Amino acid sequence: MNKDKTFGEIVREARLKINITLRKFASEMALSPTFVSKMEVGEYMPPKEENIIKIAEFLGLDKDELLAKASKVSSDIQNTILENPKLYASFLRKVDTEEIEEILNKLK
Repeated sequence: MNKDKTFGEIVREARLKINITLRKFASEMALSPTFVSKMEVGEYMPPKEENIIKIAEFLGLDKDELLAKASKVSSDIQNTILENPKLYASFLRKVDTEEIEEILNKLK
């Protein structure tokens, strides 16, 4: 996912890549075409979490990356952090991306 693109740009690009019209996409997502149009150009904020996840699944995008583009974190991750915020905050502040990837590879 392109780090320089906005949430709306990513959604629009992915929608066009699968060749679906704005109206058809809006209908599939149970959103208004006006909302989708304005969201894609950045005039409206991204929708709520459940709709972002639905959009990601429909467009074949990673839900966590799309949520992050909307400045949101999945509620399951939020709940995990809330169980022990000091531990998770400390962990995230002390490790870098390479270390996290190394840990994840060991867990696989």
